[in-house]
Amino acid sequence: MAAAGMYDAAGTWFTEVGIPAKSGVAGGLLGALPGQIGIGSLSPRLDEHGNSVRGIKLFRRLSKDMGLHLMETEPTGTAAVRDIRSDGDRVVVDLQGSINFSSAESILHTLEESAPTAGTLVFDVSRVDGFTDVGRRMVLEGMRRLRLDGLSVGLADPDGKLPDPDMGDGTYPFDATETTAG
Repeated sequence: MAAAGMYDAAGTWFTEVGIPAKSGVAGGLLGALPGQIGIGSLSPRLDEHGNSVRGIKLFRRLSKDMGLHLMETEPTGTAAVRDIRSDGDRVVVDLQGSINFSSAESILHTLEESAPTAGTLVFDVSRVDGFTDVGRRMVLEGMRRLRLDGLSVGLADPDGKLPDPDMGDGTYPFDATETTAG
């Protein structure tokens, strides 16, 4: 798919979009990033190469907004959730590594399975190397939803790794930097 899936536009597609994909003359477009995501679209209007015009726009936007270019991936290798531990009357989620789309999805999945249903939950990002834009947005949305579920949500971020931690609705997690020791 990376070498020829987009007909005569395959080279340009791979350098600019970077999502291995296969288009069909009926307007279908399928793409896959192993271990991350599978994407499909259907829109019959075709460009001069026989590829879906709207599908191309969708894939370009996803690649740009979510950092999904195969050759521009963030370093991986460690689990994003290092530990979930009790610290007095609160639960602390220790995060680590580079938080991109895949690691943020893993964090949200872990929290769905093991987040407390009441009390205080603190995200400790002192071992995080950095956040991609989509990783940042996904983690903050997860924090917002936990707050909406009734939890008090805090952030331990001594080095400012999570810029502007607005949870998307003008609210911020409370500052737990001084009270969390990992």
